[in-house]
Amino acid sequence: MRVLVIGLDGATFDLIKPFVALGRLPTIEKLMREGVYGDLISTIPPVTSPAWPSFMTGKNPGKHGVFDFVGKGRGYDRTIKTAKDIKAKTLWRMLSDAGKTCIVVNVPVTYPPEKIKGCIVSGMLTPPGACYAYPFEVYEELRKMGYKPEIEDIEKYSSPKELLHCLVEVASMRTRTVLYLMDKFNRWDFCMLVFRGTDIIQHNIWQHKDIILQFYQKIDRLIKDLINRAGNDTNTILMSDHGFGPVHKFFHVNYFLYKLGLLKLKSNGTSGDYLTIKDYRHPKSNFWKIMLRMGITKEKVYDLAKKTNILPLLQKISRKINVQIPKTKRAIDWKKTKAFFSSSIGPSAAIEINMEGREPEGIVKKEEYHKIRELIIKELLRVKDPENGRNIVQDAFRRENIYHGPYVSKAPDIIFLTHNLEYIATDRIYGDNLVSEPVRKGRGTHRMNGIFIAQGPDIKDTGESIERARIIDLAPTILHMFNLEIPEDMDGKVLTNIFKPSSPIAKRPIKYRKITEEEKIKEKIREIR
Repeated sequence: MRVLVIGLDGATFDLIKPFVALGRLPTIEKLMREGVYGDLISTIPPVTSPAWPSFMTGKNPGKHGVFDFVGKGRGYDRTIKTAKDIKAKTLWRMLSDAGKTCIVVNVPVTYPPEKIKGCIVSGMLTPPGACYAYPFEVYEELRKMGYKPEIEDIEKYSSPKELLHCLVEVASMRTRTVLYLMDKFNRWDFCMLVFRGTDIIQHNIWQHKDIILQFYQKIDRLIKDLINRAGNDTNTILMSDHGFGPVHKFFHVNYFLYKLGLLKLKSNGTSGDYLTIKDYRHPKSNFWKIMLRMGITKEKVYDLAKKTNILPLLQKISRKINVQIPKTKRAIDWKKTKAFFSSSIGPSAAIEINMEGREPEGIVKKEEYHKIRELIIKELLRVKDPENGRNIVQDAFRRENIYHGPYVSKAPDIIFLTHNLEYIATDRIYGDNLVSEPVRKGRGTHRMNGIFIAQGPDIKDTGESIERARIIDLAPTILHMFNLEIPEDMDGKVLTNIFKPSSPIAKRPIKYRKITEEEKIKEKIREIR
């Protein structure tokens, strides 16, 4: 028995079901008809960096330690999360320890690649020029083939068709790589490949459904190639880390906090951002630095465009003008600020309290913490879009109410989701506005419900829909498929309703394993690293 997992980053049934109904995705349609399928509930927030580690560990972020793309660095700087930040065992590490041979390709947050039985080729967030594969001989072979782990300079593709062509090329290379590795490790047990192009194309050209369909059709053909090579004894899982939908507006969180009197600004910023993210992917060009010195920022350009009624023109040509300029000339006055936006941009966001003794220039005393946090949550749930009267925020959470485990204290103080996840939360402050229209129209962003499809010799062939599957359920389900013990501290549950009642997997009991004292000590060591 083998397991093949194909990840379609950001894939959604909101697109797949209509495409299937048109007869345009025959492979995916066959998997749904001859297997089972349903929504897959993502993490809060439904973002790549916490979602994929939750898949690969079967645990909530409070147990694996990754809550966003970024985490705390020096001072108030933010750093990009990597595989080193995942404080729990991955699925392929557990399979490898049990003697199973694994092929893992292009899964986000897997750099640097860990040593496993088989091979791992890291995906999104791999630094340029880094050794992206284990073992080293695989890295050398793939490098000679021209393999690259990251898709470079997406913004340079000014037309939807150019973007489509790029993503098709990359997806084809990913597939050729996996087919090559299937032959190289021909006795493999577990194989996983993630296609990131579905996420990228939906982020950039959500309104161009005809172009998105063409990309899904290409992916559909590549999925067929992978399944055919895997063989008839393989159980296949098709999944995504979150869903997708349209962007409505931007919600300016720092301005919201500024109006509450909890955030103070000064006009002598030197970084070009409110919080500096140490990001190896987007080095600042000389042009960017000159613009900052001259005070030409995104905030000023947007405000000027709106005042002079040329915002529609700016929205129309923004994709063709691929120029990076600083966000702001302003800076947060940390000595007077009590709360600030602290996450990456998205339909969900995080707010941190500037606590004394915890933050470098924290001013909020311990006895004030809960009062300020409750005030922010209350006001978030009340804040309305001034243009239509709609609530901007759908849910706002205290970190301890949605996470549990040894790393909850590392989570942001407040996490919230915008209305129907249609508003993008951002740190920007444009004029005196809580919200603004996107400069680039027609973009998409994340939703909570991803996709889950399973088909194979041990999977029900009824074509039935299953409900309430969660991304954290897949790791324990896969371990059970291999008749392996499931660590008792996993949060996910085995999806027993996907198996044929007559299959060996359905007939055998689920086995759990107690965590040993040695493992608890290793967990403590990981916690303090």
